[in-house]
Amino acid sequence: MIIYRIAHKTGQAQRIVGSAFIKAIVVALLVVGITASSALSLQVDAATKPTDVEGCWAEEAISALVDEGIIAGYPDGTFKPENPVTRAEFSKMVARAFRVRAAGEPTFSDIKDNWAKAYIAALTEAGIVSGFPDGTFRPWKDITRAEMTEILIRGIKLGDKMDSLKQPEASFIDVSQDHWAFRSIEIANALGVLPVHFGVVFEPELPATRAETAYMIKSLIDLRIYEGKLEKTDNQQGILTITTPGGVEQQITMALDTAIYRNNVEAELDRLLRGDEVYIVSDVYGEARFVKARGLVTKDDVTTKISILSKGTLSPPDVEALARSDWNSVREGLEPKLIRNLVERGLTEEEATTILKQNWAELSELAKKRVVGALSDELGVSQDLIMALLDSDWEQAKAYGQIEVAQYVLMKLLNL
Repeated sequence: MIIYRIAHKTGQAQRIVGSAFIKAIVVALLVVGITASSALSLQVDAATKPTDVEGCWAEEAISALVDEGIIAGYPDGTFKPENPVTRAEFSKMVARAFRVRAAGEPTFSDIKDNWAKAYIAALTEAGIVSGFPDGTFRPWKDITRAEMTEILIRGIKLGDKMDSLKQPEASFIDVSQDHWAFRSIEIANALGVLPVHFGVVFEPELPATRAETAYMIKSLIDLRIYEGKLEKTDNQQGILTITTPGGVEQQITMALDTAIYRNNVEAELDRLLRGDEVYIVSDVYGEARFVKARGLVTKDDVTTKISILSKGTLSPPDVEALARSDWNSVREGLEPKLIRNLVERGLTEEEATTILKQNWAELSELAKKRVVGALSDELGVSQDLIMALLDSDWEQAKAYGQIEVAQYVLMKLLNL
């Protein structure tokens, strides 16, 4: 059973009851209402195909959304696909696409007389859009690609499903991991809903065009989202069978590059277990693009998590061997990685090898200082404590440790 599919469906025609006079009054009121609400948007809500989208790369998406009444063209019959989209226009599109009903009063100081205030208020209340620190929304401002992507991912309520997952590598050379919209951009990219012409350069501050907006909205509302309990996994065919809360059995096919996570750890299909609670996002063709499963914590979950925390230095099998205190079984494969890490921190290869052989006493005083400095920076504790620990001076380490804790508490109390 599909829990929800964000798609516009044509409603059944309403039965018209009453005299011709009542019909005329109703029609007149509707015309006045529509004109008043959209006069400033420079758009008309006609389902006629715009005259200037034939051959456009987003023609199919634009035509579909126009037919569904989600977006509209201009009074002259054009759509102007390469024109930018204002924040007000975009709010209307999103509210219609995701069926967010207006509720509440506008909370921004600059939208009280704006034609899109009802849409903006609705999206604000739903937590989909937000304004600027000065209390404005700036409805006339062109929406950027980053803003568009962030709002659309909020619209399908998928961002919170991925918040606890492993931070992905940056897919675009101009959107680093510290960019405010990085997570949403990566989610959109993983779902395959970004325009292909973005390539490896996202240009987050560039105004989004009407064609780009239409393409992304159509791609997102065509996603299928499933939720339920895993019943069976066919690893050879790449098919999951789940039972939805309504008791309906559903089969979902995996794509070749489906992102699969179990207990917030990246996993292969065969790691999923019967009884896992699953959340699946499939594309319009029914292939899963993203699977998040949660269930009984297994040894594989733990070892993979530790491997991730070691930033790849330890593989899951290495973690298992170390848990058995079997250093010798991983020494050959692990030592080169550890030596490289120590060399990157300023040691020579000879010094790094000496450390791994646990011959701390054989190091020169200069080498000891370099090691201590590197570990201090990495762990965030004092060099004195590191030196005491490496010298196996436990009483001294205990004293330094007590001082560290005391300093930490004092700093917290003084808000330093």
